Amino acid sequence: MQDANLGSPEKRRIRFLTGAALFTIVVSLFSTNKWFTAVDDECDILGRAAQPALQTIKLYLYNAAKLEHPPLYDLILHGWLRLTGGQESLLRLPSIVFFALGAWALSMAAARLGGPKSQLWTLLLMVAWPYGFHFGRLACWYSFCFLIVSLLTLSYLRFVGAPAWGNWAAVVVLALALVYANYFGWALLACLCLDFLVRNFRTIGAWWYRALGTGILVLIFYAPIFRTFLREIHTGVHANHSVTALVFMGIYNFYCIFVSESVAPWFWPIGVPAGIAALSCFVFTLWGSTVPARRFLLYFTGLLVVMTMLGVVTTKRMMLIAAWLILAMAVALGSWSWQRGRRLLAAAVAIVFAAGWFGIVSRKLYAAPHWIEPWESIAQESAGILPSGGVVIGNNPSFFFYLTFLVPHSETDGFKFGGFLPESVRSPGVYDPQLWLSSGSPVGSTTLLVKGLHFDIPEAPTDAAQARLDARCNLISDRRLVHDPGAYLKRRYAPEDGQLDWRIEIREYSCH
Repeated sequence: MQDANLGSPEKRRIRFLTGAALFTIVVSLFSTNKWFTAVDDECDILGRAAQPALQTIKLYLYNAAKLEHPPLYDLILHGWLRLTGGQESLLRLPSIVFFALGAWALSMAAARLGGPKSQLWTLLLMVAWPYGFHFGRLACWYSFCFLIVSLLTLSYLRFVGAPAWGNWAAVVVLALALVYANYFGWALLACLCLDFLVRNFRTIGAWWYRALGTGILVLIFYAPIFRTFLREIHTGVHANHSVTALVFMGIYNFYCIFVSESVAPWFWPIGVPAGIAALSCFVFTLWGSTVPARRFLLYFTGLLVVMTMLGVVTTKRMMLIAAWLILAMAVALGSWSWQRGRRLLAAAVAIVFAAGWFGIVSRKLYAAPHWIEPWESIAQESAGILPSGGVVIGNNPSFFFYLTFLVPHSETDGFKFGGFLPESVRSPGVYDPQLWLSSGSPVGSTTLLVKGLHFDIPEAPTDAAQARLDARCNLISDRRLVHDPGAYLKRRYAPEDGQLDWRIEIREYSCH
C-alpha cells in the first residue's frame, strides 16, 4: 500500500484534489454536451436500449442476428431511459459519471503502482485528455467499459497484493462484467492472466488450479451468450483492408488516443508535431514507468496491434484499452527517478494535449466531422415545414435523433422513451427512404430529402427516392454542408466506407 504512511493532512489534500478533479470532469463534459452532435453509434444504441429489456435479452439468447456488443450496457441504459423518460439533456449523464468513476478507479490503481504523485497525475491527465473529452460523454458502452477496465485493474492489483477471497471475488465479478459489456474483453482478461503468470512464475505450481477454476467459473457464467460470442467471432471479424490500409489505421488510432479526432493528422502544421509528441509520450512512458506499469503499456500495445490486424480498430474501440496507457503514463510522470525524463514526458503530454484542445476550440480541423455536423439546426428547419403539410425524408440517425424531440409523434404524450423516428415511433410526414417508398411515395407542397453520410445503411433506397422526386417534383434548392478535406485520403485507404467530400446534402422540392 503506497499511501499507507501518508499523514492525515496529505490524505485530506489528495481527497480534495480527487474530488475537485472528478467534479471538473462531470461538470465540463455535461455543460459542453451541446458542442458535440449526437453521433450514429449513440443513436443506434439509444434506439436499441429503448426496447423492452426482455426483448433485448431474448435477442442474445435466441436470435441469429449480428450483435456488435454484449447486452450489459444496453440493459443499464434501458433502466436509465425508463427512469428519466428519455429526457434529451440527461441521455449522456450516465456515461459522464462512468467516465469520472473510471478516472477515480484508475488513479487508485496508479497509486498502488507509483505512489500518491502518480495518483494525482492520473487525475490531471483525465481532466486534460482531449480524447476522453469527446468519447467519455457519448451514450454508448465506451465510458462504461473504461470504468470496468479501471475497476478490474484496481481489483486485480489489490488481489495480487493481498490474495484474499474478497479480492478474488471482486476480480471475478468485474471480469464477468467486462465480457458481458464487450466481446474483446476476453483479450484484456488474457493480458491479466499473462501478468499474473509473470508475477507468480516461480510459485505457479501452487496457483494453477485456482487460476483454472476461476477461468472455468467465468466461462460457466458466460454460457448464456457464448453462442452469440462465437457467432460474432465468425461473422464480425473480417480484415477486408489492405495491409497498407491496416497499418495506417493503426497509426491513426494511436494518434487519436492522444490528440482525439479534433485535429486531423493531414493538417500538417499541427498534425505532424502532435504525432511526434504522441510517439515521444509512448517512448518516454516505456522508459520511465515502473516494471509493473510498463507491462500494462505493453499489453495496451499488443491489444492495439491485434485489433489492427483483425481490422476492428476504430477510435471508439480505443476507449476499451486506453486505461492502461493512461495508467502507465501517470506512473512514469509520478515516479520516474530521472527528473529531466519526467520533464520531457510532461512536455510531450502538454504539446499533444494542447494540439487536441486547439482543434476543439477552432472546430475547423476535425478528422471526423460528425462531431460538429449541424443536425440539430437541420432538424429544426425540417420540423418547420411539417405543420403546413410538408414531407421530410431522411437517411441519417443523428438527424432523426434531433427531429424526434422536435415534432409530435406516437409517444409524445407517454411517460416512456420509445426510440427514434421513423422506425420506432411515427410522426405524420416523416419517413426514411425505404418507408417512404413502401408508403406510396407521398409528397407535400414542400418536400425535403435530407441525405447524410452514414454507415451500414443501404444506399439504394435513398437513390431510388431521389430519382422519384427528381421525376415528379421541381428541385428548388440543393445545399451541401460540412466539407471534409480528408475525404480523398479516406477513400484511398478505406474505399468501402463510402466517404464523400460533402457530408450533408439537403434537396428541397416543390411538388404538386
